[in-house]
Amino acid sequence: MKKIRRTLIMLLCVAMVISTAACGAKTDPDASGSPTHSETRDTINIAISGDNGTLLPCKVLGNFVGIVRQFSEPLIDFTADGEMVYSLATNIENDDTTEWTIHLREGAKFSNGNIFDANDLMFTVEYYMNDPTLSLQFACIDTANCEVIDENTFKLALGYYNAMLMGSLSQMYMMDAESFNEDTMVTNPIGTGPYVVEDYVVNSHVDLVANEDYWGNKATIKNLHYKILNEESQIVNALENGSVDVASVPTQDIDLVKGFEDYVTHSYSAVLAATMEFNITENSIMNDVNARRAVCHAVDREAIANLVYFGSAEVLDFPVSEHTHDYTDDLANMDDTYAIGYDLDLAKEYAETAGLVGQTITIITNGLPTYVTEAEMIQLNLEKIGVTAKIVNYDTASYWTVAYDPTMYDICLYAAASPQGYAVGLLYEYVMWAAATKSGWDKFDEYCALGAEAVGTADPEARKGMLKELTAMFEEAIPWYGLCDTMSTVAVNKDLEDVQIWNSGMMHYSDWSWAS
Repeated sequence: MKKIRRTLIMLLCVAMVISTAACGAKTDPDASGSPTHSETRDTINIAISGDNGTLLPCKVLGNFVGIVRQFSEPLIDFTADGEMVYSLATNIENDDTTEWTIHLREGAKFSNGNIFDANDLMFTVEYYMNDPTLSLQFACIDTANCEVIDENTFKLALGYYNAMLMGSLSQMYMMDAESFNEDTMVTNPIGTGPYVVEDYVVNSHVDLVANEDYWGNKATIKNLHYKILNEESQIVNALENGSVDVASVPTQDIDLVKGFEDYVTHSYSAVLAATMEFNITENSIMNDVNARRAVCHAVDREAIANLVYFGSAEVLDFPVSEHTHDYTDDLANMDDTYAIGYDLDLAKEYAETAGLVGQTITIITNGLPTYVTEAEMIQLNLEKIGVTAKIVNYDTASYWTVAYDPTMYDICLYAAASPQGYAVGLLYEYVMWAAATKSGWDKFDEYCALGAEAVGTADPEARKGMLKELTAMFEEAIPWYGLCDTMSTVAVNKDLEDVQIWNSGMMHYSDWSWAS
C-alpha cells in the first residue's frame, strides 16, 4: 500500500497534462502491432505516458486519470471554466451546511449491469474513508452519520464544513458495492461511464469500447485505443507521420506541430505549476530553512521556463498556479524567495549558514523528459554555490513510492495543481498530507489551524484574508517552491469535431465526433 499513499498529492496534481495520441485512416496495424482506426473512423487512438500499472480508479495517478474519466464517474464534474455539472448526482442540497442531501441519477448502471444507487455511494464513501491516504482529502466526512435515505437519496454528514469538498467529490469515483474486488479492478475495472475497458496490457495499451447501456448520450466514436508512449519523440513522430489523431504536444515541439496541416492545436491552462518539493524531515539537510532558501535563490527559474518549457510557462510569484480561482495580485511576491528569486550571492550566504556547501543532495524525478531536464538545470545551478546534486530518475509508480520515503531524497520534482482550482484548498490539503509524513515545521500546528479555518469558511471574501496569511506562513516555511506556471497544448486531428477541454485538461471523448 505504500506505493499509493501519495495519492492525495497526485490528486492535487491531477491537473498534470493528459498525454494522448491516435491513429490515421488505415486498416493495417501500425509498426507496434496496435490496430489503427478504419476508414469508417470508429476509433480514436490515444497515446498516454506514465502507466500506473493499475486501472483501479481511486489508485490511479497523473496522466492515467484521463483514462479513468472515460469508464468511471464521480457525482459531479467541472468544466474548464470551473462551472460545476452533475454526473451521477442530479442535485445536492444544503451544501453550505454540515448535512448535505445528495439526489442520485436514476437508471445509471455499472458496466456489469448492476444499478447504481445510494448503497454504492455509501460503499464508496466508506472505502475512501477507510484508506489512510484517500481519506485525507475527505477528512471532513463523518462516515458514522452518513445515511442511505432511499435508493436514490443519500445524506452526507460532515464533521465540519469544508468549502473545498465539492471539488473533492469530483475526484471520488463511484464503485459497485456488490461486485467490487481490488484485484480484478486493476485490469478489469467496472464503472458507469460512457466507455467500458475491453483490454489492458501494462506498458503497452488500453482499449475501451462504447458502453451501449450508458445512462447518458451514447458515445459517437465507438472505440478508444490508448497507446502508451513514454518518449516525447515517439509522440511527435506519430503526429508527423499522421498516425495519431490526438496528442499532448511536448513544449519544445509546439511551433513544429502548429505547422502540421492535419492538426489543430489547443492551448490551455491546466492550473498546473512546476514545483520543487523539499524533504523537511530530520532525514535531510533540507530540514534547515536556510538550506531551502539557498536552493530557491540558486535556481534560475527564468531559464527553466525558457529552456525546459520553451516559453510556454511563466515564472511564479506564488507557490501554486496563478490561474487558481482565488488568486489575487496582493498574493504576489510576498517572500524574498519569490520577490528576489535568482540571486547566487544570496544563495551562497544561505548555503554557508546552513552548512550546505560541499554537501551532496539527491533529486528525484518520475523519469519524464521535462522533469529530467528540470533536474539537470537545478543540478547545474547548485554547482555554482558549491553543492553537488545527484539525480535519480524513476518510473512513475516507483517514483511515488520513493517520494513517500523521507530517507530516499532531498528534493523531488513534480507538478502541483488543485482539483478544485482553489489555492487555499491546495495549500491546506498539502498540509493534511504533510501531517502524516513531515516534521521540522516550527509553526505547523498554527498553520493547520488556520488552514482548517480557511477551508471551513463558506464566505469567499472571508477566505481571501486567510489565504494571504496562509500563503505568508507557507512561504516562510518553504515546504515547496513554485517554479513555473505552465501552459499545455494538445494537437487534434482537424476532422474531429465537438472538441472541448474540461477541468485539468481532461477530454470527454464520448462527446467528440468525426466530420462526416
